[in-house]
Amino acid sequence: MGFEGFPFVIGWELTLICNLRCHHCASSAGQPRPRELSPDEALAICDQFPALLVQEVDFTGGEPLLRPDWPAIATRLRDLDIRTKIITNGLVLKASVIEQIKDTDISGVGVSLDGLAATHESMRGCPGLFHRALKGIEQVQNAGLPVTVLTTITGLNIHELPTMYELLCSMGITAWQLQPIFPLGRAHENNGLELSEQAYLEMGAFVRQCWSQMDVRGLKIEPADSFGYYTDLDPRVPPWRGCPAGQLACGITSDGKVKGCLSLPDHLIEGDLRQHDLWDIWFHPDAFAYTRRFAPQDLGEHCRACPLADACRGGCSAMSYGQTGQFHNNPCCFFAIEQRRQEGEHDKGIHALAATQSGDS
Repeated sequence: MGFEGFPFVIGWELTLICNLRCHHCASSAGQPRPRELSPDEALAICDQFPALLVQEVDFTGGEPLLRPDWPAIATRLRDLDIRTKIITNGLVLKASVIEQIKDTDISGVGVSLDGLAATHESMRGCPGLFHRALKGIEQVQNAGLPVTVLTTITGLNIHELPTMYELLCSMGITAWQLQPIFPLGRAHENNGLELSEQAYLEMGAFVRQCWSQMDVRGLKIEPADSFGYYTDLDPRVPPWRGCPAGQLACGITSDGKVKGCLSLPDHLIEGDLRQHDLWDIWFHPDAFAYTRRFAPQDLGEHCRACPLADACRGGCSAMSYGQTGQFHNNPCCFFAIEQRRQEGEHDKGIHALAATQSGDS
């Protein structure tokens, strides 16, 4: 029997053009891809979504607001009764752009904020960006549009999260997505951004604490797929049940390639929308084999002995691939880190006992 699921959520990289050169960008955004989709090609792709039961399209980049025809794409999706959201760095959020966002019925705006002022501007290489982003967020709020603040957690900003939390609460932000950094693209080239195991656990403890205050403070933490798994540090309900790439979601690049997730490297494509319809790519018998054909023997060394492997399937595919070069092998896992630490303490105890016995003999 063939695969019977549908891509309910699609991430669409409208363009790889960006007005920043962020050190942590997994896509190495900046210049456009050689042959980005034309306006007519983009609209034709939109028309393929209803048959695949697409419910939501999330515009990303690069900086998606730098693609001139983004309002036409959003309008087409609105007319097809498909919800849209957009992620921006905030540099071009001005009154006229926000009015276009409202006019096209985009249902939510995500604005990146990767630390307090000095850290955010250092990571993104743009002096003054922090306050411009805050102003953009305020303008979007004043327009009555839902705002989600997006933060990539790195070794530079992990200790700023509590202060950021207080700032966002004071601004009336109700949604904050936290994304541990992927070691892909430019992030792979910049030392000092990676998270240590201790920092990873600190991140989890922070989220757990904020989660307990959610009803009082009104700020909902939205951990990304690469956050977790299976300890008290991951409070999500229901718990993680494996990577959704190619199962419930997929990504489209600005030149029409299809990937399970836009965070994956470009060589991991499943098809080309200039050559085949999305229906044919999605339902191809060999498509998205890393999630659809998962078997226990696919687990890597970090996950092979895990008692939760059948449910977890090796964690987030992009994080696993970025960290180890293979799927189903994500070492950035709360459960795995705690297990390694417990085994380390056990080993220390064995060595100490052996040393004591040796001394007694």
